[in-house]
Amino acid sequence: MNDYKRQIGARVKNARTMRGITQEMLAEKLDVSVSCISRIETGSSICSIKTLLAISEILEVGVEYLLYDFVTNHMITDPLSSEILLTIEPMPNNYKEHILQVVQSLYQTLPPK
Repeated sequence: MNDYKRQIGARVKNARTMRGITQEMLAEKLDVSVSCISRIETGSSICSIKTLLAISEILEVGVEYLLYDFVTNHMITDPLSSEILLTIEPMPNNYKEHILQVVQSLYQTLPPK
């Protein structure tokens, strides 16, 4: 099994679970079988670009997140930042504002590089 298939599959699974969407729900929206979604998420198969774009839209993530290691011009500079954004994106704005204040406070306490 190719590593890139596993990486894409793991990102699909992460985005799906962060959105509270089951494999069954995603399969229904894509009009594919649940086993197809399972194969994509485990990296045992790769989907078409058209399906990957549809997954990106349904899960409300940029295709660059799903393809991070294979896209040269990313808006997000690293996978960890992308994971952080994916985690906080569905939160209400007041939670995001609180998180921003905490991050800014932590940043101020860090020693200079």
